[in-house]
Amino acid sequence: MDPDPVTTRPHPQPTSDQSPGSPSRGVLSRHVAGSSWLTVLAFAIVAVPFAIILIRFLLASGQHVYLPDDLALIDLHTREALRWKQELGVFDRNNWNHPGPSYFYLLSLFYRLLGSGARAEFFGASFINALASLACVWAVRRRSTPIRALWAALWIGLLMGLLAATGAGSTTYSEGALGALASPWNPMIVILPLVLFTILCAAAMDRSTMSLVGALLVGTFIVQTDISTFPLVATLFAVATLTWLTTLLGDRTRAIPSDVRRTPRWWVAGGMILFAAMWTPPVIEQLTNHPGNFTLIYRFFAGNHPGQTFHAALWSVVAANGMIVGGPSEIMSSILGGSPRHSAITVMAWIVVMLVGMAVTSIGLRQHIRFASGLGALSLLGCGATVVAVTHVIGPIFGYLVAWEIAMPIAALIGLGMVGWDRSAPPSRLPPRLRPRIRRVTSNIPLRLALCAVSILVGTVVSVRVSELPALSTASDPTVAKLDSLVTPHLSRQHRVFVGDNGVQPLLLGVEQFIGLVNHLDEQGYHPKVNAAWRSQFGTSYLATGQEESTVELSPWSDAVAQRSGYVGRVENIAVTITGPVGRAG
Repeated sequence: MDPDPVTTRPHPQPTSDQSPGSPSRGVLSRHVAGSSWLTVLAFAIVAVPFAIILIRFLLASGQHVYLPDDLALIDLHTREALRWKQELGVFDRNNWNHPGPSYFYLLSLFYRLLGSGARAEFFGASFINALASLACVWAVRRRSTPIRALWAALWIGLLMGLLAATGAGSTTYSEGALGALASPWNPMIVILPLVLFTILCAAAMDRSTMSLVGALLVGTFIVQTDISTFPLVATLFAVATLTWLTTLLGDRTRAIPSDVRRTPRWWVAGGMILFAAMWTPPVIEQLTNHPGNFTLIYRFFAGNHPGQTFHAALWSVVAANGMIVGGPSEIMSSILGGSPRHSAITVMAWIVVMLVGMAVTSIGLRQHIRFASGLGALSLLGCGATVVAVTHVIGPIFGYLVAWEIAMPIAALIGLGMVGWDRSAPPSRLPPRLRPRIRRVTSNIPLRLALCAVSILVGTVVSVRVSELPALSTASDPTVAKLDSLVTPHLSRQHRVFVGDNGVQPLLLGVEQFIGLVNHLDEQGYHPKVNAAWRSQFGTSYLATGQEESTVELSPWSDAVAQRSGYVGRVENIAVTITGPVGRAG
């Protein structure tokens, strides 16, 4: 690991933690502040909870999980990625798709190992979150000290604990009962990668070429998975790139950091090749379809749609920041735009986070610690960019549309631990009267021991919390299971089947179950097809051609429908009619 250029001591010398007359205190200082076990502890705090989640998924029972709605679509399109046929991202409710399929191709790696289905989907999503969290700690450790890496792990752990919340107020129908930390739902899967993206952008501002390439790839994954993050990602990456160029080419007052000097060209070349590969499928889709998905996205955002007022957008971002106090339940069960729940606490949390961002930026600049000042400045810019993004939301501002903004206050709080006085740092612009105080605070051994204790406590609490998450089977939708058991005995895998939605689509419950049924039929090899109204959800390869041998028609139940030829039964308010060569059930 390359040491942080700010904290590197070129010559051994006594610090404020030790003096020539107190050797025992010097030993304690080295063990608390510089030992490798602190780095191990930082990684363990993040890794252990995810290890528990992953092991639980691996040991999940063989009971089949019937996924509904968005989770079913993610499952279906990941199987398309297994066949190298997926070109676009997740379906959006405005009848276009998120820009790219990177998320599906990442998930497909776990499908190849574990087989198709919910277990691989939830395992893959949790593994992606684990990689992002560990990479956050690694990136901080690469540019600073073990104790600062532990500080970053503390806040990553707290975020994990918040996302591990379950219950009606913390989740939506698309996430299921397992909470956001393990959820494959695209608005949730980008939260921890956004924290990593911000840290990499801050490192790039300190002239790290490898971090800039990493930010490009992680930012591409985030935007392709959830386009609502585009204003934030584009703003942060543009600032990081401009600062990287300016400082690398124009600032000769300091030595070039070792990770800049040692970045092999093949790293950059490999990153650019991967970047091009990530955008190749959506470009092909755009060129081979009329209109292509990029055209649909452009038409939607360029159209004269009534968006949100600045006031509503600002309150929405304030509410999203409130997640740092109350967790996802602060926003997931409500429509945003006005005064948030627990408004006094939420507003206070937002004010504190903004002050932290400004303080980190200011102190980092004064101390010439670009990494710290970058984290502070980017968190503030990200908050502003999110407000701009929310002004373009059409219709109600649901909590999941801005939940990912929680990454910005976490980045600011991580940055708070990156500032501090060090004798080997360049001359500080801080007032001389403040320098001894800062030195005493940042070298205080009891304070560092307290940080270790709090970090261990947080890691333990999060581990216990994830061990109590509901079983994977709770994500199964019983209505989809009943529809499947009613339909499949009358179908043959040798025949293509058209699944129609005669009157079901306007009913929200019916839409969720319709999608779940089509996904499960596809998983079992029944080759389901749908009508053109479902093009955005399923893609062109699932559109009916009129040559399907069997037809499954779902419609609202009524006495008249029950008298139709081919009627096979009813599931809740959904009537099922099957016609085709396999036969009919009376």
